[in-house]
Amino acid sequence: MEIIPNVHQLPSTMAGNAYLLVGETLTLVDTGMPGSASRILDYVGGLGHSPADVTRILLTHYHVDHVGSAALLKQQTGASVLAHSGDMPVISGQEPHPPPNQALMKVLFRIVPAMSRFDPVTPDVLVEDGATLDILGGATVLHVPGHTPGAIALHVPAIRLLICGDAIDHRGGRLGPPPSPFTIAKDQAIESVRRMAVLDYDVLCPGHGAAIVGGASDQVRQMARALG
Repeated sequence: MEIIPNVHQLPSTMAGNAYLLVGETLTLVDTGMPGSASRILDYVGGLGHSPADVTRILLTHYHVDHVGSAALLKQQTGASVLAHSGDMPVISGQEPHPPPNQALMKVLFRIVPAMSRFDPVTPDVLVEDGATLDILGGATVLHVPGHTPGAIALHVPAIRLLICGDAIDHRGGRLGPPPSPFTIAKDQAIESVRRMAVLDYDVLCPGHGAAIVGGASDQVRQMARALG
């Protein structure tokens, strides 16, 4: 689904959202759960592009519903994988996927392998806060830790867009900080929300839920104020 010109939310990635940015080449932001690769590439093909046109895969954080198909998509496209150094050890398989911090979710995490298992992939490029990428007129990487140590967002000022991963939650039609059971540092996550709230953007593409098109930064500022 095209959200605004050249920005697509990819269908059927299961759980986490994935986005495709269409410029001279294609940039994929997150990859959904394991098993999402074929649907993503079918969508790319439906736009008249080949897998080789996907040159970047940017991972907002290490949770399985966002990185689950990254390894296979890298293999099938030849794209470079970009991630923050704080999440690199989990994405690459050097460290285990941390369990949630809520008792019931910890149990589910142990007995439902799909909640944590994915084929690891070693990032080709480690992007830090303030890194700029040649995407749709210029994009800036923001380090927005809290949900995970290396969570990142992508701000594209020329088209007034912020892709925030799970650093801002949008489920049930409500904006909020990332979900507590899977957030390692709540206070840090709230500070990251406040940082994103001072930016200007019309469109917010979250890791879960529908995109907000029109007045998105005003809504995030309102939510951030309510956090106290």
